[in-house]
Amino acid sequence: MKLIHLSDLHIGKKVNERSMLDEQRYILGQILEGIRAEKPDAVLISGDVYDKTTPPLEAVMLLDDFLNKLEIDGLTVLLISGNHDSPERLSFGAKRMEKSGLYIKSIFDGDLTPVILSDEYGSVNFYLVPFIRISDVNRIYETDLRDYSEAFSLVVEKMGIDPSQRNVLLSHQFVAGASFSESESAVGGIDSISAAVYAPFDYTALGHIHKPQNIGCERLRYCGTPLKYSASEIGFEKSYTVIELLEKPSAEKLCRMTIRTVPLVPMHDMIKLTASFDELMSAKAAENGIVTEDYVYAVLTDSDYINDPASHLRMHYPNLLSVSYKGNGRTATLYSPDSAGEHKSKAPIEIFEEFYKKMHDGDDMDEDREIILKAAINEVWGEEGEQL
Repeated sequence: MKLIHLSDLHIGKKVNERSMLDEQRYILGQILEGIRAEKPDAVLISGDVYDKTTPPLEAVMLLDDFLNKLEIDGLTVLLISGNHDSPERLSFGAKRMEKSGLYIKSIFDGDLTPVILSDEYGSVNFYLVPFIRISDVNRIYETDLRDYSEAFSLVVEKMGIDPSQRNVLLSHQFVAGASFSESESAVGGIDSISAAVYAPFDYTALGHIHKPQNIGCERLRYCGTPLKYSASEIGFEKSYTVIELLEKPSAEKLCRMTIRTVPLVPMHDMIKLTASFDELMSAKAAENGIVTEDYVYAVLTDSDYINDPASHLRMHYPNLLSVSYKGNGRTATLYSPDSAGEHKSKAPIEIFEEFYKKMHDGDDMDEDREIILKAAINEVWGEEGEQL
């Protein structure tokens, strides 16, 4: 049985306030072409379908279009929710969709009935477990567990797995030993689960971690995001995973299987450029003056500060995500749309004080400078500038 493993689409995501919808539309089209070429028996989507619990309309329409095309192609799709998804929204109409081969499990309610598919080697049981917390397990099973491994072990125990058949799990959790990147947002605040808990399954299609990786062995795998969503993912090769489940020698052994990855090529890559301002500005450009349309994190090496470098660099790097300054042992972010929302909640004096500390190796302003700063803020905002 051939399976395609996807996860963490994060449809509707913004990177440094720049919408990724066009990139996601492009990469989902590429994935769809790959699925049609592979002709799998099922497509597994292991959570974080959306980036927010209340996704924008465009994100909902993009997912609907993708799933509709899979349905038209007659494919079975198994989908669970992740910590970024709204379980209630994602499960809307789920029962009706099963008639067309789309199985959605977004709310953990204790029902662990598997979806059963068959091939020439017999049945394959697919267990769909959406993102869960210890409190969910304690509520459903009336327990008082405090350890995530114990909680998930109980869930697996309740499945009543038949070891004589092949068993596949879709899970959106953090497994101990996984390597994650900045874009996981502290991995949803969940503690790790021991890899040993997943041992009964012939394959576990994991979601939650953005870096593609195996945990211990290829049967326990994060396929990763289809696109790069942070500077920490620069250098990762994005892909989707293709699994083929073969025969099972005995109840005591897991089935034979093959696994491979298919690389994904984004419409625009994400890169980091470290150079002086003049070097970046003088880089060879195409006829339209654009050096690259890739998403760029620019790191300036100049010893002197440049006045508003982002507006100049954007002429040659239209998809500039941020500009930071590196030199004399200091690094400071000069431009990053991500920081705008954070600063809205701070008074001007706080913002200036933080900036000063960044520029002076963490040292606070002396009294004379603070007096000058307060006077300047009062002249612009009045006394309320210290409390905004």
